[in-house]
Amino acid sequence: MPTVVVTSASPGEGKSGVAAAIARHYAYAGQAVRLVRLAGGANSAADAAFFASLAFAPGSGAEPAEAAAASDDLLTVVEADLAEAAIPGANVVFVARGAVPATLPAGLDVSAVVVTALAAARVAKLPADVAGKPVVAVAEDRTLAGFSVPEAQALLNADVLVEGDPALAGATCDHLVIAPIASDASQPHFRRFPAKAVVVRFDKTDQHLAAMRADPACLILTGGRRPSDYLFDSATANGIPVLLSRTDTENTVIALEGVFDHTRFQGERKLDRMASLLDGSSLYEALAL
Repeated sequence: MPTVVVTSASPGEGKSGVAAAIARHYAYAGQAVRLVRLAGGANSAADAAFFASLAFAPGSGAEPAEAAAASDDLLTVVEADLAEAAIPGANVVFVARGAVPATLPAGLDVSAVVVTALAAARVAKLPADVAGKPVVAVAEDRTLAGFSVPEAQALLNADVLVEGDPALAGATCDHLVIAPIASDASQPHFRRFPAKAVVVRFDKTDQHLAAMRADPACLILTGGRRPSDYLFDSATANGIPVLLSRTDTENTVIALEGVFDHTRFQGERKLDRMASLLDGSSLYEALAL
């Protein structure tokens, strides 16, 4: 069976998402697949753990591998840093973020180039190929940029008041929503935004309860003080994680302004979105497995 290697020149280009989407495409077409994350890079352990959680790719290692051997029975999709990407006989997908690379890495027989997080206005101007290799565009996308609760918690150095439902641990937030001043406007306001994290002051219990009735992915309290016990009861019953920022609402939002810029690829929503963006593209024709 063939091997597909997904690589990039720098971390954070989108190779984890592209690798997972390629594996899912072929798995859904009836091919047995596995995902391998080669060792190297700060995020290799997290990538391997995510690959191992995917039901369509059983046997994917939960730890980064030193090498990725071909298999007679499985299509192997490998995520590798550029230095480890030269696997003989592999189809190589080179991933770049935001711009088409001027040249391709020397020594790699690249099958296709995927450009991620490309500004929508530039998609139509994308060249058809780079050095004769087809180029596939993945435009900037809110879902793919969505942040997880642990990412928000780490950025704010926030306290975790309620862990939330473990089954939803991989959920991501597409919107950061600030609670309105008046509680009677809260629910209609909150319900305008799917997959949201709601930011609200610690003592606005009416706003807390209104937000939780609008199915948020996360509640971020500001002001650094303990909220009402009503919040704990409701959040625990609904499985909603609650964070407590030590600063006021304005400074909490300022701290979160860059949260969408460096998010990790994780969770079913991001995988569904990446797969839908790549399906129907020229990528799979270029691989021709």
